[in-house]
Amino acid sequence: MLTVPPKQAVPLNPKELEQVLTGPISVGQFEGLLFGSHRDQIEAVAGGNKINIRDLSGRPDVSQSKIPTVLHFFVRTSASKVTAYGVNFLITVPCVEPNGWILENILTSKISEKTGKTLTGGVAQLRMESKPKTWNIKLEPGENGIISIDFNASEEIGELPDEQQLRDELKVQFDAFLKFLDDLGL
Repeated sequence: MLTVPPKQAVPLNPKELEQVLTGPISVGQFEGLLFGSHRDQIEAVAGGNKINIRDLSGRPDVSQSKIPTVLHFFVRTSASKVTAYGVNFLITVPCVEPNGWILENILTSKISEKTGKTLTGGVAQLRMESKPKTWNIKLEPGENGIISIDFNASEEIGELPDEQQLRDELKVQFDAFLKFLDDLGL
């Protein structure tokens, strides 16, 4: 989530986090704030104009995540004005020849014709419209026959949707992401 940060930093009492996360809660400080709950498998990084809440559980039912609750907690306690938010999913998928798959399915072979060099693979970054969201997708070949995929669906907004809408959005975007992967044959 992107915000217009408050003019003065708002102190956060770790005990207040127990309103939305199961203790014990780990808290760290750097240029921003890092905290997490091992029991909830939630991690958050807040600094500058960005709040990043991560569900590390790996559960396929993303609609049960505590991300919406934690996001709303941060907006309430920091009094930040929300300007944009996005849904990110990071996954790896098995692939016999990751470089070749990206080359054949995503990258154009015309680059070889234009440069006189043989293209053997690469990282692909795509930007696609999926109204009202913009999808940013990065496909990167990995070792041991995998492709790492970073999917982001974001939109500019003036106000964070309520918790139920965010839960629904997590599910809608996750399902759309899975369909996208299926359409690509992954």
